[in-house]
Amino acid sequence: MRLLLLAMTVSLVGCQPKQTDFEMFDGQRAYAEVEALVRFTPRDAGTPGGRQAAEHILSRLESIGVQAEIDTFVDSTPEGDKTFRNVIGRIPGKTEKWIILGSHFDTMPGIENFQGANDSGSSTGVLIELARIIDATGTPPDIGIIFAFFDGEEGIAGYIPGDGLHGSRHMARQLVESGQRKDIEAMILLDMVGDKDLNFTIPYNSSKEMVKELLQAAHATGHRDRFSLTRSIITDDHVPFLKIGIPAIDLIDFRFGSEPGLNDHWHTEADHLENISAESLEITGKVVLQLVRQLLKNQYTD
Repeated sequence: MRLLLLAMTVSLVGCQPKQTDFEMFDGQRAYAEVEALVRFTPRDAGTPGGRQAAEHILSRLESIGVQAEIDTFVDSTPEGDKTFRNVIGRIPGKTEKWIILGSHFDTMPGIENFQGANDSGSSTGVLIELARIIDATGTPPDIGIIFAFFDGEEGIAGYIPGDGLHGSRHMARQLVESGQRKDIEAMILLDMVGDKDLNFTIPYNSSKEMVKELLQAAHATGHRDRFSLTRSIITDDHVPFLKIGIPAIDLIDFRFGSEPGLNDHWHTEADHLENISAESLEITGKVVLQLVRQLLKNQYTD
């Protein structure tokens, strides 16, 4: 992702939402999923490690009973054409409508000893655990859930046109070309959600109505103090969905560092398992589950 700083951070507030039953989110399970994923290091897009990571995610989704597939495609990059692999899981709902929960799983190229435990392991681990919990109800939700694990999020040339966001741009293009875009109610992106000092910095380029829903979810779960709204624009995997008119939000903590407020662990070898925590993954999972509850109850539209 790329950050464009516009102004200062302000606090978010919210009110009590409605409830829907799900199993409690287990941060230790999510952490175990991150541990399993980072064994595939590096997992840069277009590499054998990236392919193995995609196959691992597919296997995990299938093992918990979620319908899943690998969508393989070729896209141009500043280094020429590359093969990318999105992993897509689906829990069909009672209607034709869908909510997309997204994460990328690829790592930034060119960083020695880079696990990517936070960027992109943390969000991927949370998403797999969310899939397990939502599927475990045994009852189709009112709106179907798509779990999208994107390849090729990381830009290798400063996010010039055509660089980075390959998996999310590919999926957004598919939705438009197939006519399914009209069936997507909302898109929730997770990215860098495992920092031990977890404080979400929700970017300005998130859907206003989705931000309101997030505030309610954070308030309901007792974690409102972990969320702030910035005047910063972040180039991340939610952007292609915003561009085609889908309400989307990016849950990201862009202060992953050695001290509060710093981001000096980002894209360095310090992004390893010792700098993330099961507690942070659990907070993230609980808030996202509550957000999903609200969207399912409210039949969300922007």
